[in-house]
Amino acid sequence: MKFILHEMKLWFKDEKTDPKSYQFLPNKVNVITGDSTTGKTSFWNIIDYCLLSGKVTIPTEIIDKVLWFGIRFNINDKEISVVRKTPSNGSVSSDVFFHLGGFPNKPVSNKEIAEIKAILDEEFGISENLRFPFGKGLGKTTFNISYRHFLLFNSLTQTIIDAPETYFDTTFYGKDEYDKALSHIFDLVIGVNDVENIKAIDRLQEIENGLKTIQKQEKGNQNKINNFEKEIFNLIEKCKTYNFIEYSDSFDNVDKAILTIKDIISNTKKVAENSKLFSEINVLYKSKSELQAHLNTINQYQREYDLYKKNLNKSADSLQPIEFLNQKLSDQLVDSYETKLFVESLESSLKNIKANLSKKIAEPLKVTGDVKGLRVQIQEIDKQITQLNKIKQNYQSEGEKFIVLGEIKYAYEQILKREVIKPIDTIKLNSLNEEKERLLKIPQETSQIKFSMKTLLNQSIQRNFNQLSSLAKYNYSRVEFNSEKMILQLIPEGQLFALDNVGSASNYMFMHLCLYLGLHEHVLNIEQDHIPEFLFIDQPSTPYYEGKNDDKTKLIDAFKLLNSFVDYIKVEKKKNFQIIMVEHASKEYWIDNNLSYFHTVDEFIDGKGLIPNEIYNN
Repeated sequence: MKFILHEMKLWFKDEKTDPKSYQFLPNKVNVITGDSTTGKTSFWNIIDYCLLSGKVTIPTEIIDKVLWFGIRFNINDKEISVVRKTPSNGSVSSDVFFHLGGFPNKPVSNKEIAEIKAILDEEFGISENLRFPFGKGLGKTTFNISYRHFLLFNSLTQTIIDAPETYFDTTFYGKDEYDKALSHIFDLVIGVNDVENIKAIDRLQEIENGLKTIQKQEKGNQNKINNFEKEIFNLIEKCKTYNFIEYSDSFDNVDKAILTIKDIISNTKKVAENSKLFSEINVLYKSKSELQAHLNTINQYQREYDLYKKNLNKSADSLQPIEFLNQKLSDQLVDSYETKLFVESLESSLKNIKANLSKKIAEPLKVTGDVKGLRVQIQEIDKQITQLNKIKQNYQSEGEKFIVLGEIKYAYEQILKREVIKPIDTIKLNSLNEEKERLLKIPQETSQIKFSMKTLLNQSIQRNFNQLSSLAKYNYSRVEFNSEKMILQLIPEGQLFALDNVGSASNYMFMHLCLYLGLHEHVLNIEQDHIPEFLFIDQPSTPYYEGKNDDKTKLIDAFKLLNSFVDYIKVEKKKNFQIIMVEHASKEYWIDNNLSYFHTVDEFIDGKGLIPNEIYNN
């Protein structure tokens, strides 16, 4: 990406004061030097603010004096001016002037921040293809990449320039978001993955999450199915226990079991009607008793009638002598009126008895037929009672049976009311698995590229490290960037493992310079499109001034490294690069040492600072 910062400009709240501009040159180490607390570090805060930061990092004493902050730069052969109103009440302003061209005389808000960010995203090579590598139908990836994330590689701030374990100041921009950004885009920056590949890896994570969701749903469905089947078969066992079905009945599948339960429930009315037969047992017993009593009465009558005839025969037999006496011995009997009258009476009774016995007397009742009919009825009743008793033996009491049947019906209804099993989307599952299989090949295909790119990156860092003369102790050492820890490590000659500690803050300052210069050299070599061709460096002299060790030799070595880097990029690589540096050291450091690529933008000495004295002191 072609990028040159030309100018930073301040419009003050005091309208009587003219705006203040700071000019920067391409292919130079542009230095703002001077005393402490003069506003040097605020240069990057202002540049970042104009690049539409969402945080306020500009000091309050500057905000109180400035009304508008602006930067003018070239990007991909387009001149762009961005002017942003000063923060208010600790919050960034949404008032922004944007123009394809130079600064206005008097800024006014003319464009929404979202529109400007979209324009800058495009200039930084962040296209729809990067955000939606597989089409908008699949949505954005989990990380919403922005041009601002790449500014991590353009700012070597005072906070980290000599830090042992921190090489990228994610805290300055927003730690959580930019830590994620760093891990997400570093391989993209160094050329391990192109746009498609890095997004493919991100897409793989989305696919894995999608598959886990489907697998979780499938497992949940299976648990629901298992619980459903278990409860259905429990109801079947209950039906067997209470003889609603035969205990020997077997069920191969849950569907058959469900149909059986439904039949039992739907036949409840029939079962209830059949149960009336059980109540008829008592009626049958009562009817049988009545018929039996009737039969007993007929039998009693028959016995009494037979006894009457038997007694009548006995009476006839007992009167037989009277007839003999009257015929044969009448002359011998007492010839008296009373005797004759008595004998005649007995003889008359005998004749009557014989006459009655000789008669064919009809049955006063249909005894034979009635008895036979009654016995048939009693036998039929006994048969019905026997049948009902056999059925009754297989059931508990009717009250308990219907209570259980009600429980079974309620339990079945509750099972059906539970959450409906939602089938998994098999089309989506197959699609994700196919896409995963295809994307899994990408890491394998890029493994050699990854090795090559990291090797080239380390070579560029090593080339810059070899320019140093102040680290004699580590001459011939090897530097290697650890992309897991995101730090530069130093491996002394003859050793296999990196040092845990490389010594002083000065040494770490050199390590940071070598990493950033080597990284940008590598980016230029591979013609990476997302990183601007400039670097802001905040006071490499910090280890010496803070440590009260003004080691001029080491500081000059650091400046020579920067000077040689710009020369190497411009002369040997035929490319462009711009460094903007704020420093304590005076301009004599680079003038006396003929550092031809150094350009003094301004000196903040003798009370001079970012804000002119006449404004700052009012």
